[in-house]
Amino acid sequence: MKKLTALTLGIALSASLTAATLTAGTSNVKAAPVKEWVQISAGVTYYGEVGNGIPNGRGTIHWGEHKQYAGEFVNGKREGTGKYINEYTADGEQHKVVYNGAWKQDQMDGKGTSTHRVTEADGTVRSNEIQTGTFKGGLLQTGYDVIHALADPDFSFTYVSPQETLHIMGSNLDMKASFKKGQMFSADYTKGPIRKSTSIFPADTAADQRKNDADLKYLKSIQSHLNPYIEEFERLSKQVPLK
Repeated sequence: MKKLTALTLGIALSASLTAATLTAGTSNVKAAPVKEWVQISAGVTYYGEVGNGIPNGRGTIHWGEHKQYAGEFVNGKREGTGKYINEYTADGEQHKVVYNGAWKQDQMDGKGTSTHRVTEADGTVRSNEIQTGTFKGGLLQTGYDVIHALADPDFSFTYVSPQETLHIMGSNLDMKASFKKGQMFSADYTKGPIRKSTSIFPADTAADQRKNDADLKYLKSIQSHLNPYIEEFERLSKQVPLK
């Protein structure tokens, strides 16, 4: 009888420990966020996490068939990180705008990358643009803007920051060598009170030509400082093909 009692107690203790282990394991499993469909307005739908009946957390919002945002929301507004896509037609051309990065109060705000491709009715890509860096209130504040277009010259390069701005127009081929030789279509540079501008075209007056030559000489003298910007221009130019 004593052996039976000990065995019974052992089985009961084992069952108790197993139940406790299962209970503890279950309590550590985090429930998946609840997602809901929300009809925000006519043509505007949302699927994702919701708080007080509005987008709050991660989800995707659609405006019709060609405009959407997938990412984070706070109290019904895009805030955090997410990807926005907008495809539309204007003047017979097809536009595709994509932004992937940080958001605040429904605007691009923080680090991100934006692209804008314009395609003509016959399928020809007329222009392709990339902006990357830090945005504020929907606008690029610090970073790079490269545009490739059916134009002469076919590339426009801009680096912008609160401290300085560099804008070059010309080819994307061997850019540092072209800059060193003064073969850019045009170049403009500002930093504080410094304002320099040069072009391959002859100036209208001898005085203007002397200024052009002096500004070009200055830009060549600071090329080692500008080279990282020029290298990034050339790298980004490969991301905006006209095809």
